[in-house]
Amino acid sequence: MKRILNMMTVLLLFTVLMACTAAPVQLDGVTNQPTAQSKTQSNGKKVLFVGRDSGGDAIVTKRLKEIHGYEVTTIADKEVSPEKAKGFTLIYVSESVNSGKIRDNFLKSGVPVIYAEPQSTSDTGMTVTEGYGKLDAGNVAKTIQMKDSKHQLAAGLQNLVDVYKANGKMGYATPGAEAIVVATVPNDEEKATIFAYEKGVKNAKGDPVLVREVFFYLFNGEEINQTDDGWKLFDAAIKWAAGNK
Repeated sequence: MKRILNMMTVLLLFTVLMACTAAPVQLDGVTNQPTAQSKTQSNGKKVLFVGRDSGGDAIVTKRLKEIHGYEVTTIADKEVSPEKAKGFTLIYVSESVNSGKIRDNFLKSGVPVIYAEPQSTSDTGMTVTEGYGKLDAGNVAKTIQMKDSKHQLAAGLQNLVDVYKANGKMGYATPGAEAIVVATVPNDEEKATIFAYEKGVKNAKGDPVLVREVFFYLFNGEEINQTDDGWKLFDAAIKWAAGNK
């Protein structure tokens, strides 16, 4: 009988020990379960964000983290060099940068790039020299005209789309013949607001495109002005550029 009781005691202690091991350990209200941040950092998706860590740029980086699951590294335009692209799966160049510091630093990086700075399209060959510009509130800049609604970059949107809640600033450029033109300024097909180059085609200067490139109209400071449709287009640009179909 005593032997049976001893065995039961051992079994009870073993059961308690296993339960403690399996249960999450809580320290200061936080368990040992993986956090959302650790999951994001371990999925291999890393974006180099060239811009600022505040204002409208912070809205974009937050979306890249929370909606797209990217680990985001932000650098200032003055820090840009070809070597900075190493180890990243996507590069986003904000309109807040000085394009003179961006130039063609990322052209041979092998990393897809989204440019929101219109002047960068000239430096990178996405458009011809001076083939870029911006619209402001005086140009009634809140609506774009979808030109290729079937493309993934169109996010299923058609015809005229309000991407801003109120008139604001919007970038545009004139792409080369082999570009994918997704959207333009209404009634002005020469001014593309969203366009892209697939890997392997030629850009506006006749040079081969080594990796996917996208131009996106979003001006710094207009992030808070974006409509739901505007963000749908942004999300589509991120997914397509990185090849996440």
